[in-house]
Amino acid sequence: MHNVFHVSQLRKYVPDSSATVDLESIELEPNMTFQPQPVQIVDQDVRNLRNRSIPVVKVMWEGSPEGEATWELESEMLEHY
Repeated sequence: MHNVFHVSQLRKYVPDSSATVDLESIELEPNMTFQPQPVQIVDQDVRNLRNRSIPVVKVMWEGSPEGEATWELESEMLEHY
């Protein structure tokens, strides 16, 4: 994976006034970073890459909108949480 993307992947931003963030509810670390905590494992799957099988889990994060879960490596989730 690369940390870049092609300009064709961009879409126009449409402002949504209902998607506001209450600043008092965000707890920042002393170095001014925010690390969300996992709330729930929504789904799990096994990704097959050539000759390897990689278990992944779909994680719902604290403070994220409903339906915005992300796929994370199961091994990393077990290690960190």
